[in-house]
Amino acid sequence: MKTDNSADFISNKKKVAPVAAYKNVKKKTASITEFDPNRKKYVPVVKLPSVGMGLVTSVMKLHLELNTDWLDEEDWRLLRKYGSVEKTISRDILAPANITLHALHFAIQRLFGWQNSHLHNFSLPDEVFRRLTENRFLIWTMLAGIYFRFPSEDFKDLYWDDDYKPGQGIKTWMKKKYTGPYEYKGRREHYLYNQMEAWEMLTRWDEITVRNLDPQAEEQPEPYNVKLSDATMDEALNVFMDMVCYELLERLPLSQLISLHPMDEQKLSELKENLAAGWHLANTEAAIQEWTAEHSFEFEKEEFEFLHAHNIPALPVTDRLYYSYDYGDGWEVRIICENIYTKDSKANWTDKDGNRVGGETELARRLVDAAAKIRPVCIAKDGIELVDDIGGIRGFCDMLRTVYECDMDSDEALDERDDMLDWLHGMGWRGNLISLRMTL
Repeated sequence: MKTDNSADFISNKKKVAPVAAYKNVKKKTASITEFDPNRKKYVPVVKLPSVGMGLVTSVMKLHLELNTDWLDEEDWRLLRKYGSVEKTISRDILAPANITLHALHFAIQRLFGWQNSHLHNFSLPDEVFRRLTENRFLIWTMLAGIYFRFPSEDFKDLYWDDDYKPGQGIKTWMKKKYTGPYEYKGRREHYLYNQMEAWEMLTRWDEITVRNLDPQAEEQPEPYNVKLSDATMDEALNVFMDMVCYELLERLPLSQLISLHPMDEQKLSELKENLAAGWHLANTEAAIQEWTAEHSFEFEKEEFEFLHAHNIPALPVTDRLYYSYDYGDGWEVRIICENIYTKDSKANWTDKDGNRVGGETELARRLVDAAAKIRPVCIAKDGIELVDDIGGIRGFCDMLRTVYECDMDSDEALDERDDMLDWLHGMGWRGNLISLRMTL
């Protein structure tokens, strides 16, 4: 291994050393793999625990709020009158701290009334993304497989657990998805997979040409060349305009991403130190050589264990996340961590301030539900369920107007209302406020 804090990678069996990043961090000399002379291969000597296995001793209170920034007063009037909205469209849940983003996706679908019909992603706030990557493309590639998912069109792997069959109850099917234990059984979100993809890109595109076009300028700035390993995020995305870099890995548990407080400079420094140690411990160069060698693994399970053992654990970097769903309708949910409850050896729950949660309270009962059943529970909600393919939040408000404020003297308006109601019925939407216990 090199003595800087970035890993060496193997591409086409050639050793290449990337530019050093996250410098001046002391590293450990241990390795999570060692060479087995009997098997003539590198094998894991440290196996990370499977996410979601074992007892749940930590539960997060999350506030999920729909982005309604584009609504005007008329929209709000419709939502308050017909959508049971008091302040905003939101849900509060208690979720096991080890729930993965993948499982949380299905819970959000149930919470807001959607049916998993479109693409989605989770992302960090833009300012957190830029501080974490230092706005450098090379550092982003180093974080691929730890926080971020390298872009892929391997949809079979991306949707590795999409086993829904026509005729199944969609709500029952999704409930199984957000109920633990939480395990990732795909391939492309593993660290080694992402690092292979990232380094293949770095070696293929040694230099890029940046063209900062300004439609309003009379004279356009001159294009310039820059090494991809030296490029900023802005420069790289200027060239690779279709590349999506902000999507988070969905195999990650909430506890490795989100905390009660934003990331300050001290936390950022500690994070870099831990990541640098993780890069060194991963022994990435030897691991990729072993993983890509012909006939390395006799059984698929053996390969999965190898990939899993080489994942570098992430650490919390933010107090909020963003969930985007249906890029046409443009739904966005803000996810904020408001409290973290922990259970001691005597099964007593305490909140973030150390205050004990009374055993006979509704909160204590719901905490027990979330921990024992290994699934999130809804404890508060504002607003009725939404519906897919309605045109986003503005389209939803237009639908409420069509259904509830139809001109009863107009045959055309009545026909439009009847058509809308038939369509909504087919989508499973009834317009009633579902109880908290039935929401999830």
